Amino acid sequence: MKRYSLKSVFVLLTMAFAAYIIAIACANRGAGPQGGPKDITPPHPIKSTPNLNTLNYKKNRIEIIFDEIIQVEKAFDNVIISPPQKQMPVVKALGKKLIVELKDTLIENTTYTIFFGDAIVDNNEKNPLSNYTFSFSTGDVIDSLKMSGTIIDASSLNPVAGILVGIHRDLADSAFRSKPFDRITKTDKKGNFTINNIKEGKYRIYALGDIGSNYKFDLPNEQIAFIDTTFIPTVEIKQKIDTIFRDSIVAQNGINDTLQIIDTIINRSTQMFFPDSIILKVFTEETTIQYLVKSERKDMQNFTLYFNAPNEQLPTIEAINFPFENQVLIQHNERRDTITYWLKDTMAWNTDTLKLKLTYLKTDSTQNLVNQTDTLSLRSLKKKPKNNKPQQKSRQQFLSVSTNGNSNFNFFDNIEINFDVPTTLDKTKQILLEQKVDTLWKKQTSNLEKIDSLGLKYILKTTLKPSETYRFTVDSAYFSDIYGHVNNKFTANISCKDKDSYASLTLEMGLFTGKEIVELLDKSEKVVRRVHVNTEKIKFENLDAGTYYARLFVDLNGNSKWDTGKFSENLQPEPVYYYPYNFQLRQMWDSEEYWDYKEFHILEQKPKELKKDENQNK
Repeated sequence: MKRYSLKSVFVLLTMAFAAYIIAIACANRGAGPQGGPKDITPPHPIKSTPNLNTLNYKKNRIEIIFDEIIQVEKAFDNVIISPPQKQMPVVKALGKKLIVELKDTLIENTTYTIFFGDAIVDNNEKNPLSNYTFSFSTGDVIDSLKMSGTIIDASSLNPVAGILVGIHRDLADSAFRSKPFDRITKTDKKGNFTINNIKEGKYRIYALGDIGSNYKFDLPNEQIAFIDTTFIPTVEIKQKIDTIFRDSIVAQNGINDTLQIIDTIINRSTQMFFPDSIILKVFTEETTIQYLVKSERKDMQNFTLYFNAPNEQLPTIEAINFPFENQVLIQHNERRDTITYWLKDTMAWNTDTLKLKLTYLKTDSTQNLVNQTDTLSLRSLKKKPKNNKPQQKSRQQFLSVSTNGNSNFNFFDNIEINFDVPTTLDKTKQILLEQKVDTLWKKQTSNLEKIDSLGLKYILKTTLKPSETYRFTVDSAYFSDIYGHVNNKFTANISCKDKDSYASLTLEMGLFTGKEIVELLDKSEKVVRRVHVNTEKIKFENLDAGTYYARLFVDLNGNSKWDTGKFSENLQPEPVYYYPYNFQLRQMWDSEEYWDYKEFHILEQKPKELKKDENQNK
């Protein structure tokens, strides 16, 4: 056996280690330069013309130099100038320089504020210099007062980002509709705002989703918020004491110990601006402007008219090229703003393009309802199949039927039968509901109810039991549609879930007036259950296990639905509250929680996992 010296072994190990290091280095070559830490620092202004807060500045051009190359992003959305400008200013970047050119003539003895939002970013990583503000004055004084607060959505309590916030010295309600704001800003991503450089005086404050870009509320579909309170901005000097410590090493029993000894006490003065916690709740008014939004013919058998507001009376139709009188069925939604006309005559629904004259009420320029007549041509969105082959005897077409019955059915739900077209039923036929008892089927008492006037939906009313199995059978030709199609005989099986598979939740209301309505929500804020609060405790039973939330609104007008506000009537939206935590419900558990809906501040109520920027979905 060949023997190796200790020196030889050391040399071999050294060579192997060197080869390993070289291999690692070669393997890393393709990755290129690794670089240092990512740049997360936004640009920083180092000088400007004029200087910040300069007095008696008369020029329309402002230049600001930054410590790195910058870009300007979405200037139209981000940059806000007070007082508001009639003409959009030019905002551009040239290397490290930011240039703002005001197009309006400067007003004498006025403080100008340029709010940049997130418009200024660095060239490489796009780090924004958030909420940067630059100000100057055309007079001898620069106004320096401030007002700040938060904007939330009235119905969801979500923060509203990017909405305009403005103030008026004119305290009349009409100023909001007729005059541009005196000073403005926009909310940040959390709905927070600060209006800077305010002159002494008394003000009213508003929020506005300024669709018209004119700084006043003059369109019915603009988001708005208002408050009756008038505000007088003030500043207070607060004294803040800071303590600076120094370390001292003390030896005791042979052990060194470090003590902090007061070295210096500093008394600092800080300016505090008020009001600093204004809350405005944004809403969109219920529209009363009436007009025809659109008309369409999704299927050959019907056409639909969509209106902007509910119709107090149905429109009149004069058909031009198809039978209409006594040949249609009319279906409308609860608001009567969507109306569908079902064509019973085969000549009508086989007509490729329906032509008609529509007369309806429309809001004119004086806000009055007047008769409007339009001529419509409605072509079906579904094309008729081309058939160039000789006619063959077609197979019988049966009426399409759907039901919600399944093998995981809630025993407290209604059994539904749904159709795509209007139907009638033949009471000489039979619909049979049976319960399975051991191996036999036992007839169950039931009653079929039509839910709508056209027979598009029926409910089979009965009493089901947990853990039981049922089936219902419908005779052939029990249902028939307006085109002569009948249903084929069918059977649907239903298995009800066990009682133990459910959870329940009891809420003890620490405060209620009898006008509250509590809505139980799922993770997507879809309403699962709704209860009118008229007792101290309310209970939600037979809930699927999972995560839930609770929302409450005060039904001030008693119509059992949440209502928005109306500025002309000084009417705020109905108040909304959230329980600030979620409910984790488990099978067979009966959870109970206490809720005083006014206990928590309005900004701290909505659970964080539900909060989102309201304007993301606008």
